[in-house]
Amino acid sequence: MRTFFSHVKYDKEGKVYGSKLLREHIDGVTSRALGAFYDRLSFDTPISFRELLRLLCMYHDLGKYTSYFQNYLTKDGDYTHELKQHAKFGGFLLYQKLMAQGLDRFALLAFYIIEHHHKSLSDLEEVRNFVSEGNNDEYVFRKQVESIRPGMDIVVAETGETELNQLLAYPDKNLRRLAKELTDVRRAAHIENYFLINYLFSLLIESDKLDASDTLPYTRRAVPPTLVDHYLGGTREAFLGSTDFAKLTQNELRNYVRGQVLSHLSDPDILNLRLFTLTAPTGIGKTLTALDFALRLKELIRVHEGGHAQIINALPFINILEQACAVYKNVLRDHAEVLAHYQFADALEQMSGQHDDEENGNYHQKVMLLDTWQSDVVVTTFVQFLQTLIGNRNKLLKKFHHFAGAIVILDEVQTIRLEQLPLVGAALHYASKFLNMRVILMTATKPKTFELAEREILENEGEKTQVRELLTDHDKVFGAFRRTRIITRIAHRVNSAKDFVTEHFAKDWDPGKSCLIVCNVVSRSIEVFKEVKTFLNVDGVVNPVYYLSTNIIPARRLDIIQRIKKDIRDGLKPILVATQCVEAGVDLDFDMGFRDLGPIDSIIQVAGRINRENSPKKVHSPLVVIDFGDCKNIYGQITEAQARAALEGSADASGSITEEHYLDLINNYYDSLADGKKSFHSSRMFFANMKQLNYDNVEKDQYAVSQFQVIENKGFAVSVFIELDSEAEDAKNAFRSMLAGEITREEFDTKFKLAFNQRMVTVPRTLPAVLELLHNGERNRLAEGIIHVNFDEWTEFYDEETGFRRTDTEEYTTMI
Repeated sequence: MRTFFSHVKYDKEGKVYGSKLLREHIDGVTSRALGAFYDRLSFDTPISFRELLRLLCMYHDLGKYTSYFQNYLTKDGDYTHELKQHAKFGGFLLYQKLMAQGLDRFALLAFYIIEHHHKSLSDLEEVRNFVSEGNNDEYVFRKQVESIRPGMDIVVAETGETELNQLLAYPDKNLRRLAKELTDVRRAAHIENYFLINYLFSLLIESDKLDASDTLPYTRRAVPPTLVDHYLGGTREAFLGSTDFAKLTQNELRNYVRGQVLSHLSDPDILNLRLFTLTAPTGIGKTLTALDFALRLKELIRVHEGGHAQIINALPFINILEQACAVYKNVLRDHAEVLAHYQFADALEQMSGQHDDEENGNYHQKVMLLDTWQSDVVVTTFVQFLQTLIGNRNKLLKKFHHFAGAIVILDEVQTIRLEQLPLVGAALHYASKFLNMRVILMTATKPKTFELAEREILENEGEKTQVRELLTDHDKVFGAFRRTRIITRIAHRVNSAKDFVTEHFAKDWDPGKSCLIVCNVVSRSIEVFKEVKTFLNVDGVVNPVYYLSTNIIPARRLDIIQRIKKDIRDGLKPILVATQCVEAGVDLDFDMGFRDLGPIDSIIQVAGRINRENSPKKVHSPLVVIDFGDCKNIYGQITEAQARAALEGSADASGSITEEHYLDLINNYYDSLADGKKSFHSSRMFFANMKQLNYDNVEKDQYAVSQFQVIENKGFAVSVFIELDSEAEDAKNAFRSMLAGEITREEFDTKFKLAFNQRMVTVPRTLPAVLELLHNGERNRLAEGIIHVNFDEWTEFYDEETGFRRTDTEEYTTMI
């Protein structure tokens, strides 16, 4: 009796030997998928969802029983590239099985999922090609049927699927009809299909890769719900506090906020709610408050619903992600496994040809544990979270099923691009509906994500959101703060960095104040930094001056922040010129600031870096908003007009808006979003393509799901690796060794990837310095899409103060 394998290995002499029996692999995938299955879903299915998942796992690798695939694995016998392919074969058989049961829609979706399990999802309508004239797939299928028939008794015995011989038929034109119906908005197209496909697809591909790599899935644990209490040294009752806000200190306000948020856990309907918001001022302790709420909610779910909900915390920026991860680990200690999943600017993602060998299952266990979120708590980026929720990539969708039953905390949601808010809100609504996901949106600026989703998308679908604000009297909490005031000076444009220094900085600042200056574009920020230094040198002032943006390698950014903190502790008055990278989560406390005109959210976030600790000696510390004319190029004409109108309409006679009125300013800003057709067209179109299952056909529609990007990529950027120290040299050498096959991807990721990415900057391709590096060819080429600045030349291309060297005359619109 022939032995069938699913994967093989090579010995030291390069000879192939059997690695894993095919029946063991199919059983392993099925066991892992069913073990990860969440049974409180809300899909409308006439077939048991668990049974559907079992069938997907059982059939996904049936094509590996053909002699062609086995010959390919063992390199012994005849095969061709087409004939050794296995995914379609199993998909066709399961299609026939489900069609025979009258489960037409699920027959098509099952075929589609299996056919894609080694690639990213594509336009569902493309399955119509399988029954088109002149298609080669039917010939391949019939040849595979001929090759599998002699061993069919073994296949039946190993799978337990007794009717396989009756399923060996190629689909008829019903396949075309079903594909047309499921993508037609006038017929069966429904957003439920998107979430159903992605959930099943995720379970299948994650389980397939975990089994192929012999990676044991992590078993989530019960976590003590009062760990934040222990960390802070208090109890829940101690935080319910007084409501005389005027008399509360900042710490007392933090305690009050936490008490109010936790009080909702006693609501009788708490487990019926899925969508929450937490709106509170900056510096109020939202990170610990949300974690406390999530841990207690997790325990309620365990007691009343069973199972251990995974907590997923997504944040926009690496620096605050690292801070949040450190807090989580300090609180949770050894009670929970905390996984940090992020990439600085993962250059490896840009490289072609550096992918896992899908057929042979060349997956690494440590990479699999990271990529599949095997933990109790995940701290990750908006890019990882949102491009998994709204995306088509196989690599990202492995994690999609982790949303089911999860508690998701989205922090600093105001950083999501304005035009994307309705789409994100709608996707979160449906994930909560179908997958039973709980969502907590945290922000200091309440960007009305769910309100916009309802207005722009959900009303047309006959849906309404049910959202619970966890800090119900947040307006009173906002009103209790007198830390800062916004001063509007946007009537006249500031023409240059020199004009800014002479007309604004020199008039408002004195050596006794620390100061934050935030610009919209890197080039402008560098010009302002140089002018401020020149001004201070002329006056003989000794205030330390710093510069911070993504033009500086990540390895040096944290050091700059730590130096500024030390200066402030030592009583010095530093000045920081920066871009938007300081707007959220950077725990710095300045006496005053300037900010270029931008979205109201961003302006208020900068205000959150001023008088952060609510010193009574610094009441209403100023943040001056000026206009360099860069807002329209970066954020768009609509955002500029809305921000300008909100600032001018909210300011008093002196042009000021005090912090107790910031909530009114925010409401004015978002209430002015009347031109929804123009502002939110992309959100509506991306949702339409999700609904019609157009995952990647850009010719059909430019808003195919694959085109959704959290960070807009205009195509003019290039990654540059700066080799400016010995750690960078080691990382570079390891990277080249990995490309040459001398070390594994797993070894590189484990030992060198962090250092490698921390020496990377992304800059405009049109910079003269970039053009010079590109012209140098192999000397400065590290890999496809990655330029390399060598150790012996780094001072020529990189400035220790301002980062990658740029000329004063260049024109471009890089935000960061």
